Amino acid sequence: MVSEKGYDILLRKISRNIKRLRYGRGLTQEQMAEKGYNYRFYQKLESGNYSPSLKTLHKLSKTFKVKIDEFFI
Repeated sequence: MVSEKGYDILLRKISRNIKRLRYGRGLTQEQMAEKGYNYRFYQKLESGNYSPSLKTLHKLSKTFKVKIDEFFI
């Protein structure tokens, strides 16, 4: 079982990696909205205020053309 602190650390890591991957591709949050992501939802993902589902991580991995484990490193 993951502790609450461990969960928070993992969520921050995922959020940072989502942002890093977006920046690395030269995309803005507005451009992510153009790719089918709700703008407010996407902001919450990057800020760590929303925990992405596996389905969302899968969709992001396809968008960024990376393996899903890239969000966890």
